Amino acid sequence: MFNAMSRAEIWLQDTLDQSLSIEDLANHLGYSASQVRRQFRHCFNTSPNAYREQRRLERAAVLLSLTPQNIAHIAIRCGYANHSSFSRAFQRRYQLTPRHYRQALSDMRHLTPPRKQFTTTIEKSRPRQAIFMRVYKAPDAIKGLGNTSCHSSHLACFEAHLSCATPTVALPDLLADKVEALDTQANTHTFRTDIGLYLDPSANTESLALPVDYRRVEIPSQHYAKTRFDGFDELSDALTATLRQLANQTHRFYVSGEAPRVLWQSDHLELRIPLLG
Repeated sequence: MFNAMSRAEIWLQDTLDQSLSIEDLANHLGYSASQVRRQFRHCFNTSPNAYREQRRLERAAVLLSLTPQNIAHIAIRCGYANHSSFSRAFQRRYQLTPRHYRQALSDMRHLTPPRKQFTTTIEKSRPRQAIFMRVYKAPDAIKGLGNTSCHSSHLACFEAHLSCATPTVALPDLLADKVEALDTQANTHTFRTDIGLYLDPSANTESLALPVDYRRVEIPSQHYAKTRFDGFDELSDALTATLRQLANQTHRFYVSGEAPRVLWQSDHLELRIPLLG
């Protein structure tokens, strides 16, 4: 049942901006709404509705901190019907109005500059397909990251398609953690890590059935901020450097709020933060 509730949690994450009900979630999973509510609380120690509001407000905090979008637009992007309902919910959670939260964190200058220099470029990716498995741990608590065998656990059926795959992780909580928006006191799984592989564009895996732990993700063509770094212990510094550079540059791109990703290239690691223009 935990795999089903993990799918429920991912569905809630992926539909934050939509006015969908728990009955819609139940239909998506093939369970009754009462089953979903009961089992979700058992797995995550909170209701689906409360969990969704928590994640909506974390997304809003990221967008307030890292983008110039107006507050009413952020409210809609995070699933709130109007500015006033969003402001009330946000202030209950963070004890600051959205405007005051933005004023406190918007320029990232409160983050100590890393001692090491990092270079950030803005690039555009081609459409790619990835395969991910969700793990409810912080990435530094997961052994073997970067090794294809760790990223392709239980994927023997894909062996012929993995020779050109790139180990990757997606980190849905990385930005919220950086802007101090994560509710670390909540009785829920605080950190989420998606372990997976970027597939080669020529790989044809549509006809292959994935193990229940995995999901197939279509990553569209998009702009992203790319920062190269050497070891996973540099991730926090690389992220800080990237956000500071984005805040200090004049361009038409800003953080989308989607999960940043880390790719293990042949001789370095690469942080990618999806952007909107």
